[in-house]
Amino acid sequence: MHYDLIIIGGGLVGRSLACALSQAPLKIALIDANEQNLPDPRLIALNYGSVHFLEKLGLWPCLAPLSTPIHEVHVSHRGRFGATRLSAQTAHLPTLGSVLRASDINQALDETLSQARNPGQFTEWRPARVTTLTLHEKKSTLTLEYQGVESRLTGNLIIAADGSHSTIRRLLSFDTHTVDYQQSALVTTTRLGRPHENRAYERFLDEGALAMLPLKDKETQDRLCATIWTAGTPAIAALQSLEEPAFLQALQTQFGYRLGRLTGINRRAVFPLQLIQVKNPLQGNVLLIGNAAHTIHPIAAQGLNLALYEIAHLSQLLLRNLREQEPLGAGLAENLSRFQPKMNLLFSHYLSQIFAAGFWGSNFARQLGMVGLDLCPPIKKKLGRRMAMESIQWLTS
Repeated sequence: MHYDLIIIGGGLVGRSLACALSQAPLKIALIDANEQNLPDPRLIALNYGSVHFLEKLGLWPCLAPLSTPIHEVHVSHRGRFGATRLSAQTAHLPTLGSVLRASDINQALDETLSQARNPGQFTEWRPARVTTLTLHEKKSTLTLEYQGVESRLTGNLIIAADGSHSTIRRLLSFDTHTVDYQQSALVTTTRLGRPHENRAYERFLDEGALAMLPLKDKETQDRLCATIWTAGTPAIAALQSLEEPAFLQALQTQFGYRLGRLTGINRRAVFPLQLIQVKNPLQGNVLLIGNAAHTIHPIAAQGLNLALYEIAHLSQLLLRNLREQEPLGAGLAENLSRFQPKMNLLFSHYLSQIFAAGFWGSNFARQLGMVGLDLCPPIKKKLGRRMAMESIQWLTS
């Protein structure tokens, strides 16, 4: 069975790409190893550019009521002087971004794709496991196990968005740089004693960091936060094992009382942290995107935002090739630097290392840097707009 485009990985990244191309005259296959609608406990901070992109895809009308805008970000280091505040007003933007539950984004993608599907143009294979992949000059061949039967598919272009443990990256032996941070992230939602006022907090700790991002639901409205706590894996395991009152006390001690007394949490989920960076994500007509190409530390909330950045530019290129009747993958190699900007990829890695250093000189430099940044509005404005990715030319076709 032949397709113009095969997308491997049906998570947020793979389905976002399928959604971006859903109106194109392409025969598309989407392959995923998991059942549909598995629980997804992640909490996602989208920057302003990503929100704009989801608007272009037609997803935002159903996501907007479920999202919480970020108007200000407060950055501090526990037990140290100095703090930095970045605001949407200073950056001359309506918001710096929005916070959503991954499950809500998944549902919006499902609904949009179900409405956009043309008979015979879009086929979803799940749960299906890719077992072999062979590259050819004009089209590649893969075999997959689906409903107990082995199937053979060919594609002009294959995009792998199958996550940090990418099967395609392993099958094709992509040259990969990996760093195990020996850290994990604990994710939950926390009920607050006072309104969050659409303010996000990033608090660096002696070990790891703690993010409190504004969130809402029908019951708590503006007294709920998405909580992402990163630390060494043994420390996170110990936090995960605590009863709720003891966990709340530990969280209150580390974060403080800027959001009042913390009154409760929901279910906790834990994710191991590592850096995975593929040196060249393109082999023949196979391209890795998202976590398959670059898994990064969540300290700067760049992960899904970088993937949407890739999808926006990749979609533009593919649609241009269709209009100009070029091969679908034409120009990929020349545009890789646009799809995956190294500065953004490495920012989270080096930020995590800077705040992990514990000697006196680094502590003083960090504090001085935060105070200096807070006292320099032009730099704050530029940093705020860059982190919001406001200058990206998003998909408009």
